[in-house]
Amino acid sequence: MVANLIINEFFAQLVIVISMGFIHFLLKKSYISVLFFLLAIIQGCVYRVDRVTVEGQLIGNVQSYLYFSSFEDERLVLFDSVKTTSKGYFQLTLNVENCRFVTIGLDKAKSPIILLIQPGDYIRIQANDSSLSDYRVFGSSGSALVRSLTSSMKKTKQQIDSLRRVYNANLESIEVDSIRHELDSTFRLIIVNHRNYLYDFVKDNPFSPASILALFQSYDSLNPVFDYAKDRKLFRLVDSTLLSVYSSNSMVNAYHSRIQQLDSLYERSVKRDLMYKVGEVLPNVGYPLITGENLFINGIWFRYILVDFQGSWCERCKRNSSYLKEVYKEYAPKGLVVLQVTLGVTPDSLRASVLRDSLMWYNACVPDMYNSRLLDTLRVSSIPSNYIADRWGTIKATNLSGAKLRLKLSELLP
Repeated sequence: MVANLIINEFFAQLVIVISMGFIHFLLKKSYISVLFFLLAIIQGCVYRVDRVTVEGQLIGNVQSYLYFSSFEDERLVLFDSVKTTSKGYFQLTLNVENCRFVTIGLDKAKSPIILLIQPGDYIRIQANDSSLSDYRVFGSSGSALVRSLTSSMKKTKQQIDSLRRVYNANLESIEVDSIRHELDSTFRLIIVNHRNYLYDFVKDNPFSPASILALFQSYDSLNPVFDYAKDRKLFRLVDSTLLSVYSSNSMVNAYHSRIQQLDSLYERSVKRDLMYKVGEVLPNVGYPLITGENLFINGIWFRYILVDFQGSWCERCKRNSSYLKEVYKEYAPKGLVVLQVTLGVTPDSLRASVLRDSLMWYNACVPDMYNSRLLDTLRVSSIPSNYIADRWGTIKATNLSGAKLRLKLSELLP
């Protein structure tokens, strides 16, 4: 419809131009002025392919502000806003050089509408409720794919929430065990169905950036739909196909960088698949202390050593370190040495933390945890992790914390 209007307008203005140009020719005999005038009119009436128009009607949101954001460096950045009319209509024109994700929301923090726009798209949106959660999108195949993804996840979460409500309502029932068993079976079926839907979606749309959203869908912050270790081929398929089409697209390149990082983590997890077991000997490697020296455990005296691995961002690690302070005060006089290795920090930042928290044990750091020979050698793939070894390096325990750590030390150092 829009194209027909443009064509009709073009020919109407062209007739006027030709007529005026012919008259000008008769009067001035100037071909050049007619040509320039004709080109100016043509340029004005042809829709530019690097523009995207987003328009629509939001029922229940009259004279409300809509906030438009896009993803930049894995962050959502606000770039424009528009106010709806008294009937809920809005329109915004964007200059777009390449495909990208754009979100629309009624406030700056929540963006229920996600669009995948391409240069030249003329997108129409109709939202049927004030929260924008129920909307339809036309004129953008990529946005329609994204809409189907979000709808499927919304439906899946609603089904899971329904199961949770049923379980909570029957906690006091004498049949709670059988009800829980039935709910668990239904839950597994819901999860499998949604995963199969996403798997088929990605296989059917490997050249669409919408598949990036499908691959990184998550039920919550701790439970992604796909596991990179198990679904690596699917992630890499989308990476290779998107790069073949959108090699200069920042969004696709960001995804490619993420895949490289996940590949690095995967390869290291394979290398570090199993920590050393009790009875094996801990390798005598150099630990990079914050003092600039390398510490070899066969170069210091101790009865037992606790080598503890933590991350500065890890809340559980922080709790363990707080508890470790009490343990250290109790068992250091009996011959316990603690060597704590912090991942993902620089020596300067770790030195500041050590001074602030008055950490009296040995402190080492590994700034690049993805490319660390130390972690490879010691087979450390997750945090928090630890080894307890005797003076000959023989491992006595692994991955103990809290009361279990104190109990083991009480056996070793009575």
